[in-house]
Amino acid sequence: MDMSPTTAVPEAAFERWIDAFRGPLVGLVASWGSDWASAEELAVDTFAEAWMSRSRFQGDPADLGAVGAWLRGIAFRLHQSARRKLRPVSMAPEELPEPIALAAADEDEERREVLAAAFKELKPEHQSILRMKYLEETSAAEVAALLGITTRAAESRLLQARKALRARVSKASAPKIAASQITESEVTEKEVTS
Repeated sequence: MDMSPTTAVPEAAFERWIDAFRGPLVGLVASWGSDWASAEELAVDTFAEAWMSRSRFQGDPADLGAVGAWLRGIAFRLHQSARRKLRPVSMAPEELPEPIALAAADEDEERREVLAAAFKELKPEHQSILRMKYLEETSAAEVAALLGITTRAAESRLLQARKALRARVSKASAPKIAASQITESEVTEKEVTS
């Protein structure tokens, strides 16, 4: 059996794959329940496996949709293999990556806490797509290729995820805003009657 590497996928094309899918792949694996460090490691392993088995890639190396689906399959198999070797461990809330990149850097700690709590309440698919888009700073087209959906569907899911996050933040912030308005009204009323 000939074990010599083939050049079915040129090195330059493979480098483009890494640039395009590094971030989305980490976000995708994290959405499967891996902690962030393990997700990064599995993404690296995915690219290593893809490089070693590049002769089996059937498609145009420039077709990001085909590449994303192929990489997603490799990542999924590696993830499943790792899960079989280790007993699944649930992540403690403090181990989850905080969606700080979604908030402005100068926002106060309370706003970040509200945002983090709202983010944790989102459906896993919403968390996943928001991580890929904002924490890993990937384009909708790259997210779509990795998830095996159209760019339009990825944009739609992003919109739904942002709406869901916005609704949860508003819901969590509403009582505080109402309380601060009442306090201001009471202060104003006291000033007027004094």
